[in-house]
Amino acid sequence: MAVMLQGIPASAGIAIGPAFFFEPAVLNQEPLSAGCAEDPENEWYRFTLALDKARDEVAALRDKTAAELGPEKAEIFASHLSILKDPEFLAEVRRNIFESHKDAASAVRETGDMFIGLMKQLEDELFTGRIHDIEDIVGRLVQHIAGSEASSLALVQPSVVAAVDLTPSQTAQLDRNLVLGFITEGGSAVSHSSILARSLGLPAVVGLGSLQALAQGTTIIVDGTSGKVILDPEPEMLMDYEKKRRVYELELGLIKEYAGKPSLTRDGTIIEIAANIGSLKDLEAVQRNGADGIGLFRTEFMFMDRTTMPTEDEQFEVYKHVLSRMQGKPVVIRTLDVGGDKQIPYIHLEPETNPFLGLRAIRLCLQQETLFRTQIRALLRASPYGKLRILLPMIATLEELKKAKALLAEETAALKQQQIPISDDWELGIMIEIPSAALIAESLASEVDFFSIGTNDLTQYTMAADRMNRSVAYLNQGLSPAVLRLVEMTARAAKAQGIWIGVCGELAGDPDLFTLFVGLGVTELSMGAAAIPRIRSRLSKITIGEAEHWAQQARNLHSSEAIHTFISGVFS
Repeated sequence: MAVMLQGIPASAGIAIGPAFFFEPAVLNQEPLSAGCAEDPENEWYRFTLALDKARDEVAALRDKTAAELGPEKAEIFASHLSILKDPEFLAEVRRNIFESHKDAASAVRETGDMFIGLMKQLEDELFTGRIHDIEDIVGRLVQHIAGSEASSLALVQPSVVAAVDLTPSQTAQLDRNLVLGFITEGGSAVSHSSILARSLGLPAVVGLGSLQALAQGTTIIVDGTSGKVILDPEPEMLMDYEKKRRVYELELGLIKEYAGKPSLTRDGTIIEIAANIGSLKDLEAVQRNGADGIGLFRTEFMFMDRTTMPTEDEQFEVYKHVLSRMQGKPVVIRTLDVGGDKQIPYIHLEPETNPFLGLRAIRLCLQQETLFRTQIRALLRASPYGKLRILLPMIATLEELKKAKALLAEETAALKQQQIPISDDWELGIMIEIPSAALIAESLASEVDFFSIGTNDLTQYTMAADRMNRSVAYLNQGLSPAVLRLVEMTARAAKAQGIWIGVCGELAGDPDLFTLFVGLGVTELSMGAAAIPRIRSRLSKITIGEAEHWAQQARNLHSSEAIHTFISGVFS
């Protein structure tokens, strides 16, 4: 009899095949050296040998991921390398060996436990995600100290992998010739493993709970779009899902046709479809997928993994390069958004109980004016090299916006006085990611040239639910009625003031939900570059009138699930 399970959809697509339960080898938790108290130098030597091996492996994995999936995904393993080089991590291992007289493996485990404990206390998104990174790194180090081999998938036929969880390293090394998809007991849709699954094109469902009753070889269906998993499906179910799988694969093939096509609705309305980027390495994918521009350039990469703030000239060269490469297409560059989930050591932020509600983004920049003014000057200097749009993150009040504009005006005047060229047609916009900003959108709209809605944070703040917390994951799934109405309110204010409005959160790239934004008056969508052809394909099949009609119907629904079911039905 078929068994139906419901998990969290992590990577779209349908996989059908026999289950293979992956159980990583469990390392002995006992001390690996009885004489460690008498010979800490030897334990430290064993640790450094393991450290060198781990760094070499992670560097190779980073390079492999960059070559196969692109540089953005390789940043996951660049962050692993930064942990392996973190002075605090290394100092704590050394203290455990030389002061607490631990053997090398125990010292690493206890250091990992300490860092994980601190991250759990902070309860913010980055640190919650970093817990899995620490576990991955600790496991790798202990394996090398023990002299054991890492667990590998010994598949002999194409299979669906089932596991308690998969580390980023394990996911990145899955053999796409044999792995049809995967399911896990734990995990979240925004974990590094889920992100890699989407890049690999592997259907995945996570957060299913216990899978211990799943027998090896059981036929299994994984629907990575809905989050449904079916064990021992009936013949009719198999036929139905085989058909769905063929339709999905056919759609993927058709998507390629739209990479270079204009972004038009069926009735000829232009909707700008842009790309999100996090570094210069992402530009290749932006151009390969035919983006109409860059809708969100996260500048944080320039400020991280270094000991000093990037200079004005360093920043100028980066902004100039991006604007020049885009050859007149618009580039939305977000000013520094750190604090909360992105800590910068040389900024010296005070520890906060809830960093996501604390000093971050524009709040930090307005407090540390030198930091902000330097970035402003670099951006303004780069403006003659392309179509620049400056985006201010996490605006909550009109007063914050006016203070930021005053600093922009001062730096503009100073540069002109120095006879440094500045474009006259750059635009200023703000992120709508806090409910207060949506509620006062009418007042804010008169001060800027555009709005950009960040659906990820807008959902998180509206629902008061950390999207990395599995216990409240249901509150961050899809588009909630509350968030939909905030988007509608913001779009209405933008239209009244005659400014354009975009969406740059993850939902902008949803092949069904994006139509609702278009129906509410959104004229720009920004997403991961790989999603652009698919959205452009879907856009070409609808009219503005249809999108408006669907949006009005959706706004009266009472749950995220109802909204998704409704709009999915439109395209079925």
